[in-house]
Amino acid sequence: MTRQDKSSGRGRHPARRKIQGASRTQGNAGRENRSSVEAVGTVIANRAGFGFVRVEGMEDNVFLPPPEMAGLVHGDRVRIAVTKDARQRYSGQVLQIVERSIQAFLGIVERSGRQWQVRAADRRLNLLCRMEDGAELNHGDWIVAAIISYPRENEPGVARLQQRLDPDRPVQMATAAAIARFGLPQDFSAEALREAAKWGDAVDPAEVARRVDLRALPLVTIDGEDARDFDDAVYAEQLEDGFRLVVAIADVSHYVRPGSALDIEARVRGTSVYFPDRVLPMLPHALSDQLCSLQPQVDRLCMVADMQISRRGLLRETRCYPAVMRSAARLTYGQAHAALFERKVAERNALGALVEKLEPLVEVYRVLQKARAKRGALDFDAPEAGFELREGEQVHAIRFASRNDAHKLIEECMVLANVAVAEQLRKARIPALFRVHAPPEERKLETLRTTLRVLNIELTLPAREDVQTRDLAAIAPRIRDGELRPFVESLVVRSLAQALYQPENIGHFGLALRDYAHFTSPIRRYPDLLIHRALRVMLDLQPASTLPEPGTLDEVGADLSRLEKRADEADRYVDTFLKCVYLRDRIGQRFEGLITTVTEFGCFVQLLEVAVDGLLHMSSFGADDFQLARDGGRWLSRRTGRELAPGQKLPVTVTAVRPVEGMVDLEPADG
Repeated sequence: MTRQDKSSGRGRHPARRKIQGASRTQGNAGRENRSSVEAVGTVIANRAGFGFVRVEGMEDNVFLPPPEMAGLVHGDRVRIAVTKDARQRYSGQVLQIVERSIQAFLGIVERSGRQWQVRAADRRLNLLCRMEDGAELNHGDWIVAAIISYPRENEPGVARLQQRLDPDRPVQMATAAAIARFGLPQDFSAEALREAAKWGDAVDPAEVARRVDLRALPLVTIDGEDARDFDDAVYAEQLEDGFRLVVAIADVSHYVRPGSALDIEARVRGTSVYFPDRVLPMLPHALSDQLCSLQPQVDRLCMVADMQISRRGLLRETRCYPAVMRSAARLTYGQAHAALFERKVAERNALGALVEKLEPLVEVYRVLQKARAKRGALDFDAPEAGFELREGEQVHAIRFASRNDAHKLIEECMVLANVAVAEQLRKARIPALFRVHAPPEERKLETLRTTLRVLNIELTLPAREDVQTRDLAAIAPRIRDGELRPFVESLVVRSLAQALYQPENIGHFGLALRDYAHFTSPIRRYPDLLIHRALRVMLDLQPASTLPEPGTLDEVGADLSRLEKRADEADRYVDTFLKCVYLRDRIGQRFEGLITTVTEFGCFVQLLEVAVDGLLHMSSFGADDFQLARDGGRWLSRRTGRELAPGQKLPVTVTAVRPVEGMVDLEPADG
């Protein structure tokens, strides 16, 4: 990473006194001085030229005046000297740029005299670079520019053309912008591609002979219609006192060996990233959607969680082993739902004799679903947006689809397999990365209580040390308004901690589980691959020395959690970009809105038809004399008595959109 010191190479300023009450956390807080304290945080840039630094462990952001923002880009990691004024507000002085947030950006080409330059399309970046080579460039071109050198005080940066884009192809532009913005790897090394290709296109017969043979078992995959990488297959049968559930997972660990070029590439990515028009896979296609993918009617290597379940949905026994399987069918969620839950004749006939062998899966799903409800796990089901595109990638419509029972069937089977494997590793004391979810912080619980009171939802939540998952799971079902319920669910989600990967097994609060690890998606998630390797050590199939050193697992878990977050942010960026493109053709139209957040300058309002938030600035209400309530949770009009608070619906008009920045401006539509 490029590192740059803004203090002429010194990196440290004269000693300062420590600020009384300044927040400091281990790892982020630096050397204490007489009048300030050092900290490391992330830059949040504002188009007006100033910015803030978000420091982990500090409740308030640190203000950076425009001179301190010189040469900085939104998302940069910086070391700052923090001071506090008489009004208890933090401000910062930049000591060092620790890590640059971007290596490339979406920009618009400009002509400046005899030179070509590119200006970042996202105005928050405040980034202007001189183009290294202006050949074949035109004023107004949209490009992805790779940064050669970053701007300094009074000097623009230097960039080169990486990709030329067509502004009339919004999906291409959104995807390219996300890849640049989040630094997502695209191409595999030649060595990694050679390693993937050397395995050929069929499993090794000698390896098959060493494994449990499940090829006669009618395992099936159930995935989305567009899926190409099939990680998991399922089978169930009824026993005298319960059920047997077999979850077979692609054995990526057989092909991707520790320290290999494939392993290095997968570790850098951490996860596959899915966009509307393409996938950035964690593994080369020769493995991800070929040799590792559990395609129908071909032999595939797998790792198996073979479980026995009571009629109350409790896990009684688990056996884990390497096997060879042959998927009996590749089903979509729609097919499985129609055949197994709606029991439609045509879909059942299409499956023939296989349909009867799949019936026990439905019974297993029912008992697992009841067990989930009994332990009080969170179970949110907000519809997901999908884009209907016309020729030229124009966003014609946004469709929302909810999960059906086939989705939930697979989810319950995967959750149980993850539990079973985590429990096995814990009992065997094998160092591993668990998927953990801590209870919510008291501060976030209090915010939730306050917002619920604004919504006239009276609910007594215990303190953090006593709060149970079922306490939070009970909130949303009380909401009868179908349009309001997803918002209330989002409030609950915001009150929760972030799920993480770490070696210390503290359980999973959201799922109300003691043991949980990610085992079921090794084609697309590196933590799952590490769990497979831990299983192999447990089964004496590979030496313990091939696992990460126990002392490094914390760092590995933190980095994989970061890469997961990066992929999620890239996905949300493209989603919001395309929703803004959809709204761009609907400027001036009226939408039903739902207030989601109140700020000191207005409200964020979700357009229910599009599921995207826009800013309703208080200045748009004209003469109406609004004041922010003392609790900061709502706006009150002294003139009319009108109230604007989270959960309220109001009609709004879209006045402007900026897809690159994900910004939507609104004004009230009711006058």
